[in-house]
Amino acid sequence: MNWLDEVNVELQRAEAAERIGNSGKVRTSARRAVGIALMELQRRVPEKYYGRDFIGQLRSFARDESVPEVARLAADRLQARLSPQFESLSKNPIDDARSIIRFVIEHLA
Repeated sequence: MNWLDEVNVELQRAEAAERIGNSGKVRTSARRAVGIALMELQRRVPEKYYGRDFIGQLRSFARDESVPEVARLAADRLQARLSPQFESLSKNPIDDARSIIRFVIEHLA
């Protein structure tokens, strides 16, 4: 399975979790999908090193000024901890993940 297939599997998991209202699983799968994409970006473009784990990668990616703002803001929302009320900054983790993944695909093209 190539990295895009792995990304799509995680996005499908996120969508399935969304259908049953499991917001924690939605966020986790969306983060994993982004992590897989960022690992591929790092593999193919070594100067774009964001870290070894998905959350660290999201945090580093969110601070990379060379990345378009829409993707950086999506990464910042995805990496953020839940509020004390267990609310996420990312109101749509799947869309946030897709925004970042789109950037990676375009960057690797």
